[in-house]
Amino acid sequence: MKLTDLLKEIEDEQGGEQKDIRAQYDLAIQPSSIKDALKALDNIDNYGIYAQNMRKPDVIKKVFGPSIPAQKAGAAWKDWDERSDNEKDAKIADIKNRVPEEWSNTVEKNTPKFENWKAEGNEGDFEEWLKSLNGKSLPLEFYGRYGKNYFPMKTPDNLKKYAGKMEKDIHYFVKNNVVVFPQENSPFNPKAYLKKVLKTIMDNANLEYRFIDIEKEGGEDNIPVTKSQPTSPTTPPLTTTVNTADQADNLIKIFKNRLGEVPSAKYEVEPTGVGADRKYKTVVTGISADQRAKLQPLAFDFKQNLREQNEIERHQMLVRAGIIK
Repeated sequence: MKLTDLLKEIEDEQGGEQKDIRAQYDLAIQPSSIKDALKALDNIDNYGIYAQNMRKPDVIKKVFGPSIPAQKAGAAWKDWDERSDNEKDAKIADIKNRVPEEWSNTVEKNTPKFENWKAEGNEGDFEEWLKSLNGKSLPLEFYGRYGKNYFPMKTPDNLKKYAGKMEKDIHYFVKNNVVVFPQENSPFNPKAYLKKVLKTIMDNANLEYRFIDIEKEGGEDNIPVTKSQPTSPTTPPLTTTVNTADQADNLIKIFKNRLGEVPSAKYEVEPTGVGADRKYKTVVTGISADQRAKLQPLAFDFKQNLREQNEIERHQMLVRAGIIK
């Protein structure tokens, strides 16, 4: 059971006496060397995809989009297609945090499409469905008219925010041999997103560390309550459901041609349903997030081509039957 779930149980059992207790803890890291950790946090190069050099015009354009509004939607599609899975996670988190009402609208209006995707045998949550789409197929509610949701406004505050580098005694402080990151001051929200950023920084600096949850300033003794070693993200299987075994085999050949020789990759075909409902699901495991991101558009295009072929065959059949001309 997660700590947050346990705390929720305590709140329910005690009739609300523990109200808002989940909000009383900040994320912290306990590094092997405080000095090295502070040095890593001060080096913009360690921030990877979460850092931007705002002195470069091309970087400003990438973060805030083109200056001409009519060009922003196309720029958003292109940017999305060029992102890895982790970079798409970062963009989704940015939109959820920056325009939460638009994110809620995206989920509400596109849940039927997500459910259809799940019904086709795909696995994952709403965000996985979004990441499976190419740029032009993204819901308008997600990127917004003229890309207004996808790209933040270019303001002095946002120029600082999207540069990414956190500042000591503003975004974090040192106490009792740990580095604490108060969530209310963080440029990276929610806390799960902040944890991804910190993992990138510490890993790029080749530091040994562990994450802990620590009581907020003002709490009694600031006692750490949860400790865990950082773990590498697990890439979920890439699944695609098609109508025939031949189609499944052809799709796997396309995947293999795209990735080349990947010793850890495993390609399987699983039959689902019986009789007239029989379908075939391709399952690809043992690949990295970036490799999965390369295959997702291929799976989407393959299924789109199948749908178009089915429509052509259906039309030809109706013509032959004399139903339409």
